[in-house]
Amino acid sequence: MQVDSKYYNPKVHDKFKALTVRQPYADLLTCAAFRDDDGKYHAEKTIEVRTRNTNYRGDLLICASAKPQLFGRMSGVTCGFVELYDTKLVSEFTPEDWAATCIPEKDRPKKGYGWMMRNPRRVVEMPIKGQLGVYNLIVPKGDIMEYPRAMAIGADGWKMIQDRTR
Repeated sequence: MQVDSKYYNPKVHDKFKALTVRQPYADLLTCAAFRDDDGKYHAEKTIEVRTRNTNYRGDLLICASAKPQLFGRMSGVTCGFVELYDTKLVSEFTPEDWAATCIPEKDRPKKGYGWMMRNPRRVVEMPIKGQLGVYNLIVPKGDIMEYPRAMAIGADGWKMIQDRTR
């Protein structure tokens, strides 16, 4: 449950820097698509294009906007963390940079900034009311939880999974 900033108490609340992004881009930023040879995870989308620059560097909680609602995609929820590590002028983009935005060629803006992101980590979805730009999202402690990347199961658990998928 989202908490109004006037009630923020660091003893009982967590505060995250957040950014609301439209679907499907929110999912493309936060779902790990592959792991490189160094063991680092990467998403399909690694550059978010914005009209304004930001000096903020660090973890951002990516949230899906309430609209548009797309089939198979959750709207108005937390999606996951990414690390915002740099920005770049759109006018300086290479073809590889444009590919990393996942924006169709006909829809690409001529002005703006690319926010460079890495290290995607999905979180358990929680309803939120987004805002424009980078904002503080305040929630009760422990409400934002990352999904595990790997899970250990025993032979009985594996058999149960196999039985359910047949």
